Amino acid sequence: MRGAAGFSRDMTPPSAKWLGMDLIEHDPQKMYSKVSFEPNKDMINFGGVIQGGFLGAMMDDAMGFNTFISLNMKFSMATIDLSTQFLRAVPFDTIIGEAWVTKSGKAIAFTEAKLYIGDNELAARATSSLKLRPFEGLQFETS
Repeated sequence: MRGAAGFSRDMTPPSAKWLGMDLIEHDPQKMYSKVSFEPNKDMINFGGVIQGGFLGAMMDDAMGFNTFISLNMKFSMATIDLSTQFLRAVPFDTIIGEAWVTKSGKAIAFTEAKLYIGDNELAARATSSLKLRPFEGLQFETS
């Protein structure tokens, strides 16, 4: 994962690494991030496309990561709700994601995400509410 101010690759959660997430760009003023995902073959379903649960996880990780860096890494978060819409099948290929914080308070942040395939074709979208908790450092081992 490429750097955002104050963030290093060894801080990337194992889930984001497994999903193949990498930061393309981040705009702190807009609280927006663009990421890519390089899926692995374990994500393919019987139809030969990426299974929807993994697409939901990609959007959840993109929204959580964007919120984490947009709020200056002061909060960890837990997803309270996640609403997804799958608009088309997603082939085994690079997936581009966008995530942004639509509103943030002291305890909850509201976020949105979209996934794109091919030539900027919208494949899925999601909204989420995230419970904000003070960030107390990484809760996983780095390696």
